[in-house]
Amino acid sequence: MKGWYLAGLLVVLVAASGCGTVRSILGIPNPGEPTIDLKSAETRWLLIKNPRFGDVRSEPEYTWVEENKLPTTLTTLVRGKGAIIAAPEIVAKYGPPPGGGKVSPRQGVPYQDPDVTGAASADARASGSAAVAAARPAAAAVAVPAPPTRGLVVHVDTTRIVVDLTAADGLRPGTVLSVRRDRIPIVHPVTGEVLGELDDEVAIARVVELRERFTVAEIETVTPGSEVQIRDRVLLK
Repeated sequence: MKGWYLAGLLVVLVAASGCGTVRSILGIPNPGEPTIDLKSAETRWLLIKNPRFGDVRSEPEYTWVEENKLPTTLTTLVRGKGAIIAAPEIVAKYGPPPGGGKVSPRQGVPYQDPDVTGAASADARASGSAAVAAARPAAAAVAVPAPPTRGLVVHVDTTRIVVDLTAADGLRPGTVLSVRRDRIPIVHPVTGEVLGELDDEVAIARVVELRERFTVAEIETVTPGSEVQIRDRVLLK
């Protein structure tokens, strides 16, 4: 009786202590150490209506933010956070997010996210329509027009603007400039091809000073209801 009591006590001590040496002697398998796999979350970006636009002159109308850091504004409180997310045609105008990151599926831009594009192609094949499937290959890689790198407004004053064009671009004192703003990309509804863009003239300015890397122009007229903004395109009139 005493032997059975000592054997039971030894088993209890082994289970409580978790001692690997005693487990090995008694032939009790070691369950091993628990592991936790940590997976790094990939940053996804959303182009949203900039809450500071209109209050700060240098702020753009839209800005990129991480999808889990959408700001709280009066609009989001009333209509929900989806109300400030930019439409796909606006995303096409603004180009890729910072560092070439991926666009969140919430943006609704299939050609920016290969995962979403692949899902759309699978749905097309499942429909059983060969004609529809053949008409959509180009939609998986829509050619988005690259944003201009020169010929832009880089500073706006009360009556003057600064542009990134110089004499090397054909500017001279007195040259008339057309300040234009891209509005809507025209996308073919079947092929997904970007056919072009509709833009509006927001102001006319005249060159008054040429510098080595920029030019100063004085604003002569502004289209009613419009206002010159940084990143507006500039063309010779």
